[in-house]
Amino acid sequence: MRALATILALLVSVPALAAEVPPETQKFVSNVAVANKFEIDTSNLALKYAKSPDVKNFAQQMVNDHTAAAKDFKAALEQAKIPPPPDALDLTHEAKYAKLRLFTTESGFDASYMNEQLKAHEDTVAKFKEYAANGPTPEVKDFAAKTLPTLEHHLSMAKDLNEKLNSKS
Repeated sequence: MRALATILALLVSVPALAAEVPPETQKFVSNVAVANKFEIDTSNLALKYAKSPDVKNFAQQMVNDHTAAAKDFKAALEQAKIPPPPDALDLTHEAKYAKLRLFTTESGFDASYMNEQLKAHEDTVAKFKEYAANGPTPEVKDFAAKTLPTLEHHLSMAKDLNEKLNSKS
């Protein structure tokens, strides 16, 4: 009976903790988790299927930087006492990942991967800028501000590589 009471008390307290997280923070946290996983997963595909050494180098940097960002993100969530979101892609990103896997042809993968990277980083930079400026949770806001320069660098690299790949076509 005592164990049941303890379990019930825990179940009741978990929603209370989650309810304290501002909706803007919850949305940002979910977006960060999905975007980071997408970057790592698609970049691992690129390490396997890309033909261009430049694309492979970019992919390796994405894996390294986003793995480090994931650790910083987890630490920020722990400081803010926010439960981490699931380590999974949402349906939109699952579809993008599946589509990218189809472009493993000689000429298709590199351009498709880099196009996805460009779009993903444009979206992510915008979300990080917004949260770094206006986010209500200080620990997560600090993470966004600290990570933003790296993401802006990734965006610049993605733009340059896209231009380079498109000029070869």
